[in-house]
Amino acid sequence: MSDENFSEGDSVTILSLKRDGIIDEVLGGGKFRIVVGSLKMTCAVTDLAPAKPRAPKPRLTEQRVLIKNQPKPPSTLDLHGCTVDEAIRKLDSWLDAVVLSELFHVKVVHGLGTGRVQLAVHQHLRTIKAVRQFKINEWNPGETDIYL
Repeated sequence: MSDENFSEGDSVTILSLKRDGIIDEVLGGGKFRIVVGSLKMTCAVTDLAPAKPRAPKPRLTEQRVLIKNQPKPPSTLDLHGCTVDEAIRKLDSWLDAVVLSELFHVKVVHGLGTGRVQLAVHQHLRTIKAVRQFKINEWNPGETDIYL
């Protein structure tokens, strides 16, 4: 290939390295400055080929995964007597199992107390994508209903 077949910004394959790069500068005389990652190197036109187009990466989609032969977690988690840190750790572990099961409505019993555990649980639930909605149980303000 000749110099005219390549220009700045073109994607090329460096044949001797079997690596793709981008032409940063045409130096003339059959030489090019190529950027490969964070490296710049000078290559002869005889060592270059047009880069093959890459297939686009598949987009990740959200899916519910069910694990068979696993016991279902309890539909209620009791956090009485837990500190805020303990409550969040237990909640995370329990929610992992709940999300992998077929449960769509569960309850967390946090009690009333000082309200710190309830507040921390609600703040944490807001950060979890699998949680569609949650609300304090209208008959028991020491419980939160969670809908997945």
